[in-house]
Amino acid sequence: MSTVDPLYAQWLIAETLWAVSTDATLAARWGASGQTTERATTIANKADAIAEAARQVAFLAGGGPLVIDEHQLIGAWCGYLGQVITITGDQLGYDAGLAVFVIGVQDNPTTGLSTVSVIRRL
Repeated sequence: MSTVDPLYAQWLIAETLWAVSTDATLAARWGASGQTTERATTIANKADAIAEAARQVAFLAGGGPLVIDEHQLIGAWCGYLGQVITITGDQLGYDAGLAVFVIGVQDNPTTGLSTVSVIRRL
């Protein structure tokens, strides 16, 4: 009978599977006072989770002031909560496409619209 590595077994039975991403420049700049954020998502593939963590670090490490925008968008957007996505739309002022961090979503299945709150660079 073969045995399973205990760390791998622990990872398999965990309530949440973790992917960790750090930025060396930010870690050096802020040290122990740096902010650690955690996001629980429905991402099932570890490689996708690592890629999403890297996008979030890149977005938050980009510098400059941030602003919150709220938009009415077509469709259901709850699956994007807590993720960095690129939105393109001339009516939104995002003509060339803009990376935004989704911080709030209210889907309305009756109208087929969602109210989506995002953080973006100013």
